[in-house]
Parts: sequence; structure tokens; C-alpha cells
Amino acid sequence: MQRGSSRQTQYAQPNGQDAAQRRTVAGQHPADQRAAGSHPPRAQAQRPQSQPAAAPPHTRQRLGPSPQNPVQPAHLRSRVPSDTEPSQRLDTSKGGAFTKGIDRISDRVGGTASLKSLLFAVGAFFVLLAILALTKFYYDNERFSEQTQISFSQSLSNQATDVSRRIDTEIAWIDQALFSEGTPEQIVNFISQREMIDGVAMVDANGTAMAKAGTLGDLVAQLDSRNYPTGEVQILSLVAENGSAIPVIIRRRNDVFLLTAMAPQTFIGELSANAALIMDGGRVIDGGANVTSADALTVYNINAQRLAGLTKNAEETSLIPFETGSSKVWLGTAPVPKSFLSVIDIQPRGIASGLKENLMLFALLLLGMGWLIWMLASQLMRQMDILRQRQNEDEVAIQRYQAAVDGSKGGVWEIDLAKNTAYLSPSLASVFNMPKVDTTLSMAQFLGLFAPADRERLFAAIRRSHVSGDFDVELGLAHLPIYMACRGRPSVRGSDHAKIIIGMALDITEMRGAQARLQAAETRLFDALKSMTDSFVIWDQSDRLLIWNERFESFFNFQPGQLQVGIDHATVEYNGMKNVVSVTERAEGNEMELQDGRWIRYSETFTNDGGRVSIGTEVTAIRSRERELQVNQDALEKTISVLRKSQIRIVELAENYEQEKIRAEEASHSKSEFLANMSHELRTPLNAINGFSDIMKKELFGPLGDARYKEYVNDILFSGQHLLSLINDILDMSKIEAGKMSLNTEELQINDMVEQVIRIVRGRADENRLKLIFEEKPAKEIEADPRAVKQVLLNLITNAIKFTPEGGSVTIAVEPKSAGLIVRVTDTGIGISQEHIERLAQPFEQIDSQHSRQHEGTGLGLALSKSLVELHGGNFSMESTLGEGTTVTFTLPSSPPVKQEKPDPTEVGSEITKLANDIAVVLSAGEARMDETKSAVAQNTQPSQSQPPVQVNPSPPPMTNPAQGQAPQRSQSAPPQLPNPYRDSAA
Repeated sequence: MQRGSSRQTQYAQPNGQDAAQRRTVAGQHPADQRAAGSHPPRAQAQRPQSQPAAAPPHTRQRLGPSPQNPVQPAHLRSRVPSDTEPSQRLDTSKGGAFTKGIDRISDRVGGTASLKSLLFAVGAFFVLLAILALTKFYYDNERFSEQTQISFSQSLSNQATDVSRRIDTEIAWIDQALFSEGTPEQIVNFISQREMIDGVAMVDANGTAMAKAGTLGDLVAQLDSRNYPTGEVQILSLVAENGSAIPVIIRRRNDVFLLTAMAPQTFIGELSANAALIMDGGRVIDGGANVTSADALTVYNINAQRLAGLTKNAEETSLIPFETGSSKVWLGTAPVPKSFLSVIDIQPRGIASGLKENLMLFALLLLGMGWLIWMLASQLMRQMDILRQRQNEDEVAIQRYQAAVDGSKGGVWEIDLAKNTAYLSPSLASVFNMPKVDTTLSMAQFLGLFAPADRERLFAAIRRSHVSGDFDVELGLAHLPIYMACRGRPSVRGSDHAKIIIGMALDITEMRGAQARLQAAETRLFDALKSMTDSFVIWDQSDRLLIWNERFESFFNFQPGQLQVGIDHATVEYNGMKNVVSVTERAEGNEMELQDGRWIRYSETFTNDGGRVSIGTEVTAIRSRERELQVNQDALEKTISVLRKSQIRIVELAENYEQEKIRAEEASHSKSEFLANMSHELRTPLNAINGFSDIMKKELFGPLGDARYKEYVNDILFSGQHLLSLINDILDMSKIEAGKMSLNTEELQINDMVEQVIRIVRGRADENRLKLIFEEKPAKEIEADPRAVKQVLLNLITNAIKFTPEGGSVTIAVEPKSAGLIVRVTDTGIGISQEHIERLAQPFEQIDSQHSRQHEGTGLGLALSKSLVELHGGNFSMESTLGEGTTVTFTLPSSPPVKQEKPDPTEVGSEITKLANDIAVVLSAGEARMDETKSAVAQNTQPSQSQPPVQVNPSPPPMTNPAQGQAPQRSQSAPPQLPNPYRDSAA
């Protein structure tokens, strides 16, 4: 890269020399160029060695021809020999169009040498770009090939590991059945249930089939006994009708062999359709979808010697390049751990996946770079042409600017900070009563032209201009009644970058006088408008905003600065109407209701010039009084209407209450009789069933005979006791709901009660293979009903055992507290979702799931337990996580609370009668009040225009309107809130 950069620099030197020569010619005045005649620019650039060197850049900007470098005639310049590129000129003898085009381009870029250097640099750049691209493509392809081999080796190793795992899984399944205590038929049927097994056969050492199952059971039973393993396991394959391999596992137990035919792709899986599990000799054990032969030599078209070379390494993956027909692939094998088997597979060999994209990207980059270089060259030549044209335009602009400055009351000034001098144009000098010529003054003389009060301000602006930028100041002259507006801009000039300030000064004396008079008039007008209590707006003949006061902004909720002079009437009206709720048309003007509740009367009059004057007067007090009177009248009418309906409804409710009370008392009496009869009618035969079945179970009068009788008696006794328990639960639940359940309390030791309950349920827990854990802690005696506490513990522990699968545990923990006990029953069962926990504490509630349908129960256990605990004054709660278990926690106080008899409430019928009498009193007072309101509304609906608005605050009537005292709301809002007659009557 360094050598290439040096070569480019070497060829760029002549181009720089030609460019400097072109700048010299470009800096000439257009008139001089026209005097020189029409000639190519490169002919001007050639000068003899004897001529002096080109002038510095700042001297080349002078207008007109240079005396040191006179312009030669065209016929002489064309014959001047060139000492820089005579041998590099293109041959133009033929005068062809192509040659002329090349000449024009070389002239525009600075000569033939510059053109050749440019072409060589562009060609070298494209060659270097092509070399870099080819190198990158080569190394990318090599890296892709290496990564493909590594990935393929890892894939083969993973496949081998997966095959070993699948084989171990299938052997473990077979061993589970083979080494169980079952008959041959049970063993083969159990094994054949697996989805991946197509056939099973159990044979003895002579090859006689003991049992068969599956679609391939007969086929594997016919396997030659010479293939039976001498060890414990043998894996081989059978050939199917289509020629593919069927994997077979032979498992030996003593002299019995279990032959299992697996489904195709059981071991090899479905990840690769070309993979296969083979033996060292090439026998296919299992293969993918494309492996249709039991011989790997045929499947992969490989000879036995190369296959043996691949499979001889029993510890590492082997890869070789291989060709199958017209395809180039990688052929690889990987040993299966803990066996003499190998996994074989193929993978295509190709070029890098992104090579085509990279080639396309490189081509696009090459075309783009070529297009960019062409555009840059074209733009460069176009800019050079534009530069020549702008030089002519600048001359015309300077002439126009000079004419404009000379004709104005002002002129141009310039300050040279380095020389501390000031320049005044002729027109500006005449304003200062000086000769109308270009004038140069010292800085002190220049500042002395202005008033003493303004000199320091001007001098400070001049000093800061190169830091702060442009400035604009208004100054008064020292000895003349004239004001000047001076505008200055900092700049630099020359090769030494001397700091200068160029500006203009204009006479603004007349403009300042007019502005002062206008400002005074506007001030007086705005002071008058500001003192008005009404809104005031003036529009011009084009409906544009001219003048307004703050009251107008306040009425229509305009923010400060939102209104500007010149805004059209439609825009102001659109934004102002956002604060207007409603508009009412009246003869004296439109009345508008604002968002904040105020009312204004808006009127407009036209001026002589076609404009408009709008005035808004606030009439909120009048409208507020009208609305208050109307609202009170409407509220009173609605209240009276509601009270009349309520009076009728209350009488009907009183009658219905008496009837429903009689029905409820009769239903309660019937329920009590029904429960008493059911208790007697059901318990009497159940006691007989339970008593006699218990006698028969114990065989008090001799043996029953057949053993099945004893089993039937046990079922009868269990069913009877269970039914009696359910009846007792239902009766207890009914007593609790009716409030007739009473507790027979005594001193109780909770630990003894828990151990007693555990002894009762221990047998059921052992049947379900559950652990019953009691975390016993010393606890004081409490006062409780032993039967109720025992029933709660039995219900909770029985539920925990019922819904806990085998191998789980049920833990009972007692935690003593100062005010009583906390008992927790925790299981590792199926759990309950959060949305079902609250339902379970209600009577007859069960979760409709698979588990609940597999167990008996009425759903009363938890509800009864919760009621009994709450009857003792304790709390009952459940926490559960679905699939993890449930914890039921209840508390028992040291002694149950004393039940206090509630006093009989006031008879509802008498209260209803009293309420009806109160409503009658309110109705009579309301009708009188409504007549007064109507007359007041009629008097205030037509206010006199001569009467000034007065804020009226009437005293509230007996039935007040909650909406009074607030700002009036818009008409579309909700109706005012009605008074509560029940609250008033109660007061």
C-alpha cells in the first residue's frame, strides 16, 4: 500500500502544476480573456522557462491583465513549445471525434499528463480491489471447508452418542420385563406395548418359542439359534421384504433368550435420512429413510477395504472425501460407545454458502466505484465550468451593488483592525458632510463622527465582532440630528488573514420618528383596552386580527402569546369555540356559555373601513340565578314524583313482608320436622344394620361358613358406618347453619387427640404407602368440644390421605401460642388451583376433575370442619400449589367465645309504616315549596337591561340541591343529583 501511494503521488505532481497555471488564467478579468481570443486553456497554461513565476494567490484576484504576464494573441500562443508535456500530447492528426473528445477532457482536467495519471491511478485501484476480493474468496472457501469437517465430525459423534443412549434405553426396557416375576406371555406382552417395538419372541436354548407378540413375533422366533449370544446381549438385524434392515436385540437370561425386533430408525433416529448404524463388516443394523439395503457397501457404493479403514478406529471419528456419482461428499464414521457398532453418514461438499453473494457484492461494489469515480470526475469538470461562469456573474453583481449603495441615504464602511483605520464609501462620506469620495480615517476620527454616548457601544461591538459574529446597532451622529443603523460583519483578507469588518450604514432618522409616534399611540390605546371589564377585539376588512385585550384572552382561554396580529378570524373562532359550551341567540346579541361556567353576551359592529369591533360582556350572575331557580324547580318536581312512587311501593313491601315472614316461619318449622324425622327414620335401620353386621363380623354365634360371607359383612358394615357418618355430617351442618349447634366443651390435650386420630387412619395410610408424620410440641390444655375437634382432624387428615399419591407424606404440626393453638395439616398430594380453594370451603362443593371422581365423598368435610372451627372462635385457611401439595391451617383459642344473644331487631313492619308517614309529611312540604319556586323563576327569566347584574346568593331551601354553589355545568352533562328523602326523614 505504501508503494502504491508513492506512485500515485509521483504522477500527481504535474497535475498540481497544471492546476496552479489554470488558476492564474481563471483569475483574469473576462474582458482580458475575450481580448486573448478563443483558445484552449492548456495553451494558456504553457509559458516559456524565461518567464517569471506565477504571482501569489492574492495578487491573481486583481481585475484586468497583469503587466508581468501579458496576454499573447491566439496565433502566437498556439506555437509556443511546451516544456512539460510535449511527448505526452495525444496524436490529433486524424482529427477523429474520439480524439477531439479526449483532447477536451484533458484540457478540462489539466492536460494529457494529468489525464494519464488519473487513468493509471483508477486502473491500479481496480486491480488492487480485484486482488483483495479474490484472496478473500479463496480463504473464505478454505475456512468453510474446515468448518464443514468439524461440524460433520461433531454431528457424527453426537449421533453415535444418541444411538448408544437409545440402545441402553431399549435394553433397560427389556430387562425390566425379563427380570420380573412373570410368565413368558406376560413378559412379551409387556415389552410389545412399547411404540418402537414391532415384535417380541421368547425362546429357549433349543430355539423353541415360548411366547410371541407383535407383528414380527413369528419372524424373530425363526431366527437361527447360532446367532444367539454367548454373553448377555447381542444386536443384529434381519432383512425385510423391501431389502431394508430390521434391528434386533437378543437378551439372554440363563438359558432363555428374548428376541426383540425394533421398528426401523429406532436407533438411528430421523435427523439424517442417509445415516446408518453398521457392524464392522458393513452389515446395516438400522438406517435412515434413504438406506434401503442391509449392506453398507451397496448403500454407499464403497469397497470393503475403504470401509474397514474408516471403521478401524474405535475411538475417534473418521472422515474421507468421497464421490457418489456426480456429487462430491464427505463420508464419515463414528464409533458407538460401549459397542462394536459404528454410525456412518454422508454430507455434501460444496463451496461457501455466501460465496455467490460475495461475488455479486464485489461486482456491485466494482460498478458502484466506477460510477462514483465517473460522477466525481464529471462533477469536477462541471464545477470548473461553473466557476468560469460565476466570475462573469460576480462582475455584474458588483456593478449592481455599487449603483444601489450610491443611490441610498447611506453607504459602505470598512475597518481594518490591524492598521486601526476606517474606510467610508463616497455616498456614506456625503452623509457625514464630507467630500463625496473614498475616504480613509483613523479609528479615533471614525468614532468621533458619532455621538459620545454611542461611541463606546460601537467600539465594543467592533472589538467583539470576531468572537460574537455580526452586529447591528443604532447610533446618533455627533453634530447632526441624524440617526444611523450600522450593520457589520467580521471577515479576513489577504495571505496574512488580516482581520477586517465590513458593514453598511443607513439613515433611519425619519423611520425612528414615525416609530416613536406610533408606539405612543399604541400605548395609550392598549392602556384603555386593558382597563375595560369587557372583552374588546378589532378586525380589519380582511377579517384579520388587529387589537385585543386581556379580557378576550381570559374569556376564550387563550394562552399568552397564542394570539398574534394578522391571524384570520376563522382560526381565532375555531380555537376560541373550544372553550364555548353552548350558544344562545338573542335580540341583544348571542350569549355564550364557557367551559368554566361563565356566560358572556357577545355583540359585533362594523367600522367605516369595513372592519369589525367585537365586544363581550359577562352576564354570568343573571344566568346563574336563572339556572339555579330552574334546577331547584326540576329537582323538587323529580323528588316529589319519586316520593309518591316510593310511598306506594313501601305499602306494597309492607304487605309482602308480612306474607313472606309467615312463609319463612312455616318453611323453617317444616325443615326442623323433616330433619328430625329423617334422623329417626335413617338412624334406626342403620343402627340395626351396623349392629348385626358387627356381630356377624366377630362371629359371636359361630362361623359364617364361606369366607366370602365375612368379606360381604365387612362391606356391609363399612357402608353402613359411612352412610351414618354422612347423615351425621348433614345434620350437623344443618344445625350450624340454623344456629342451633352447641358445643360440649371440656379440658382437651390436643397432642393426645392427634395421636388418637392417627391411630384411626394409620391403616389407610399404610395401604396407600404414605408417611404419617406428627411434629409434636408441648402444648397446654384448651377448652374445646372433643367430638368436634376429633371430627375436624379426621376430616382434614382423611382428605390429605385420600388425595396424596403413593410415596407421599402427610404431616400434622401443632404450634402452641399464648392465645391458643395453631394446627397445620400438610400433604404432598395433587394440590388445588387458586380459583377452586374458596369453593371447597362451601357445603357440597367438589372440584370436577379426574381425581375427585375417583374418590367418594359428598363435599361436606371441609365446609363442616371450617364451621366447627369458627364455632370455637378460630380461623380456617387453605394454601395449595397445583401438583405440589396442600396445607390446611386452623386455630383454636384457649376457650371458645361466649355466645351472646342478639336483641330482637325492630319490627320491620312498624319501621315501614313510620317511613310511609314521613314521606307523606315531605310531600306536603314539597308541593308548597314547588309553587314558590315557579313564581321566582317567572320573575327572573326576563331581566331588565337597565338593571346592572348583581350576584345573588339565596339561602338554601330545606331540601338542598348538592349541585348548588358550584360553577354551572354544560347542558350536555348529567342531571343534578336528587336529594335523599330517606336521609331527610331520618334527620
